Amino acid sequence: MMRSRRLGGADLIQIIEAHGPTHDADWMMPGISHPALAANESWLCPDYYMPITNRLVFTFQMWVLKAGANTILIDTGVGNCKHRPQPWQHMLNTPAIEWLEAIGLPPASITHVVHTHLHGDHVGWNTRLVDGRWEPTFPNATYHLPEVDWCACKTRYDAGETDLYGGSIGDSVIPVVEAGLATFVRDGDEIADCLTVHASPGHTPGHVVLALRDAGEEYLFTGDVLHSPMQVLDPDLNSRWCEDQAAARSSRRAVLHHAAARGATIFPAHAMSLDGWSVAEQDGCYGLLL
Repeated sequence: MMRSRRLGGADLIQIIEAHGPTHDADWMMPGISHPALAANESWLCPDYYMPITNRLVFTFQMWVLKAGANTILIDTGVGNCKHRPQPWQHMLNTPAIEWLEAIGLPPASITHVVHTHLHGDHVGWNTRLVDGRWEPTFPNATYHLPEVDWCACKTRYDAGETDLYGGSIGDSVIPVVEAGLATFVRDGDEIADCLTVHASPGHTPGHVVLALRDAGEEYLFTGDVLHSPMQVLDPDLNSRWCEDQAAARSSRRAVLHHAAARGATIFPAHAMSLDGWSVAEQDGCYGLLL
């Protein structure tokens, strides 16, 4: 599935690999409030929550940003033919590349690939299988990897870890590094003359948020700082995959405060909304402007 909109002077294209109820809410977000889910059910369903099965609704996707002469991918989704422990990510076979080609964006036209973090469902289309080998999908792009995440992931990979990071690092990250296409980014770096890197650790050690500013407007690509709008209502609610629980909460509150204070639009990695999320803050409490 593919949709698009304007962001100031840029075009944003949403490439959706999969969308649907995936994770049991209590498993994915330990401590989630069922009274709060019930109170917000009218707008959470069907895009974010399915009460009959108690499952959160997730979108797996990549964002394409056309800004001036640059064509930028923000995260690259799950990818095809990837062995993953989660059934909704395992061995996908989608026409994501054909969708890009259909709008005049073949892989060779991509100039930048930018990652919020290096989990498998954010790096998958970095590579594709060619004659039994994982080859970079976007041969003319510079792949921007969060340096702190790369160091942590590579250490775990070298130590033999093959679950959360290991498989995806081996098939989707190391091949682009070995091809000489990668560069490593830190807090405050500028990418493609339009994106600013902001450190937001917690979900992973090197997780970053990417800010686009255009004509006085600001748009935040927040990766997995937020998985569900329930985390706007309760910023202390972490996902099961947040490695540093305290840092994840701190980063989430910082992002929400920044978005509310600046009127910035949030684009979470796993939300279907092409309009993004706008948030309001009052006395340290947050809400979505629906």
